Amino acid sequence: SRVEEFLEVMKIDIAGSRTEDGCLRFDLLRDEDNSNVFTFYEVYVDKEALATHKTMPHYKVWTDFKDSGGVLSQRASKCMALDYTC
Repeated sequence: SRVEEFLEVMKIDIAGSRTEDGCLRFDLLRDEDNSNVFTFYEVYVDKEALATHKTMPHYKVWTDFKDSGGVLSQRASKCMALDYTC
């Protein structure tokens, strides 16, 4: 398992993401029943902020980890905020 490496990669991505002007929230959650399952909860001011996020060096650390086979499966949901607070 590459969980410890994943956690180190995510420390970099989370810290960088939280400094972005367009990032309102970036949380990493771990499943209570399966310690190998994680959820990212990310909120950006708009689509442009998300696009900018994907150009950042800290995001590349994450994508390099994924590209190296560090993620067995991934599912993403994109939502629009109806009633949201930070």
